[in-house]
Amino acid sequence: MNYKNLILSLAATALVASSLVYSGCNKDDDDAVAAPTVSLSASAFTGKVGETASVTATVTAPGGLKALRITKYLGTDIDASFGTNGTQEVTSSSFTLNYELTDEGLQTPVRFNFEAEDDKGQTGDADYIITTELSVKYLITNFNWQWNSKVGKCLESDPETEQIYDCEKDNVYIFNEDGTMSIDYGALTGAGGGTCEFDGLKPPTTWSLNNDESELTITSVNVFDPNDVQVEVYKISDFSAQEINSTQTIDLTVFGCVIWDWKFTWKAVPK
Repeated sequence: MNYKNLILSLAATALVASSLVYSGCNKDDDDAVAAPTVSLSASAFTGKVGETASVTATVTAPGGLKALRITKYLGTDIDASFGTNGTQEVTSSSFTLNYELTDEGLQTPVRFNFEAEDDKGQTGDADYIITTELSVKYLITNFNWQWNSKVGKCLESDPETEQIYDCEKDNVYIFNEDGTMSIDYGALTGAGGGTCEFDGLKPPTTWSLNNDESELTITSVNVFDPNDVQVEVYKISDFSAQEINSTQTIDLTVFGCVIWDWKFTWKAVPK
């Protein structure tokens, strides 16, 4: 073979090889499929114990959806009580999760991770984070409560002073989940000043909270006359895990005093 023919032969071989490489690349490009993605109707929820967080996950999987896995975390730890060892698996491309907030989220955020896997083993995920806030309802039904302070006055010119009696300090208010309630008057009862002489005559029987938990209403009924009903409204100014601060408008004009917003501080005691 002369030199010219050799050059032509090599050129033809190179052309065929490049054609094969190009064809192979096209085949790889044709086989490449985008990884699945997960979109959520919301990324986070903040609420109080008893409220429900709801989120819908929608999966886009060009390579076909193999599974959508939902894993629950308390902080950074998997909650093994959810699903199977902490994970629930579905095959639908759309899934709605409903979660009722409990006290488990008071100490650490609750997180749900949604991970989609396609038929090629590719994955994509998204997180839904739930923050749980303290609620007055949770506090008063999970603890018993006592007055720690009662500040008020009689005359307009008087300064506000502490007015709580020792016989009131050991009263324990017991709030039940169903809206009923009772009171344990403690060892100091039936004497000691204030209304203590009348302990047990008109005990509290029911309670309720308004929608934004800014008012606690306590209803008391005379044990001898069910038509003799007393309604007390405590306006809640702030609260923490161990204390509730409130005011109650008290009318003492029958005793020659003024109408005044008395300040009540409640402290939590174990049930």
